[in-house]
Amino acid sequence: MSDRPDPPSDATPEDAFALIGNETRAAILRTLGETPYDGVSFSELREAVDPGMDSGQFNYHLSQLTGEFVDRSEDGYTMRAEGLTLYRLIRAGSVNRRTTRDPFSAGFDCYYCGAPVEGSYDDGAFRLRCPDCEHVYSHTHVPPSAVETDDREGLLDRIDQYNRQEMLACARGVCQTCVNPLETGFVPGDSVWTAGSARLDVFVSTECDHCGAGHYMSTGLALLYHPEVVSFLHGHGVDVTCVRHWELEWAMTDHHLTVRSTDPWEVALSVPCEDETLELVVDEDLSVEATRIASPE
Repeated sequence: MSDRPDPPSDATPEDAFALIGNETRAAILRTLGETPYDGVSFSELREAVDPGMDSGQFNYHLSQLTGEFVDRSEDGYTMRAEGLTLYRLIRAGSVNRRTTRDPFSAGFDCYYCGAPVEGSYDDGAFRLRCPDCEHVYSHTHVPPSAVETDDREGLLDRIDQYNRQEMLACARGVCQTCVNPLETGFVPGDSVWTAGSARLDVFVSTECDHCGAGHYMSTGLALLYHPEVVSFLHGHGVDVTCVRHWELEWAMTDHHLTVRSTDPWEVALSVPCEDETLELVVDEDLSVEATRIASPE
């Protein structure tokens, strides 16, 4: 049975950050984070962190973390979920490293001007952007560790999959940051701040009243995992879960979308593949009201 003290139910962010604003306490978290679920004894932990530190002084620092970020039981000290989250943020470089990555080819051409689109990383964000018309295809906040590799293809694949999980959660009304419900709906493209957003007639907007997080995506991206879309493309030998989403023109542009009404909102999206087209009608609740597959006459 654990004999850890109960953490304060309303600890302030300032108090929580103050606990780790000490070199010894930060070192304790780094050490426990390497084996978060294996109980480490007091003596083993002190030996790993600072064997020359007085036992009483080390115990003081460890006790400051216990209950907030660290658990104590008869098996030793382990990480709490809060401590593990913090440790992983530090390991990823999210709070303590800065890096950049020079522009490189993203492997596809801009759907608006035909210039090669480039990927780059700076200020904590990975961007897919056309250097000629400046259209932004993706703006993704990821830690420095995500781009500290020479494997460009692997990086693009990871960014694609990382974006997909956020888009899927948002499309289904779940905040990717705090897991609270989202307000979702259509907004005109010219009301969105992203560079080049006015090139789209409409965006799907998601907003979280709890943490303030917001996200915009095209109608095609919001429907990327709709069963009708997945099934239709699979029938043509296309696995939509694996194709990098920015390589799907119908998902990244409004070239295949028609706004039928804005009050209430109703849009029609066409998903072309080979000699057939899947047509979907979407209402203002983002529900697919009708679908049909059309073939050229």
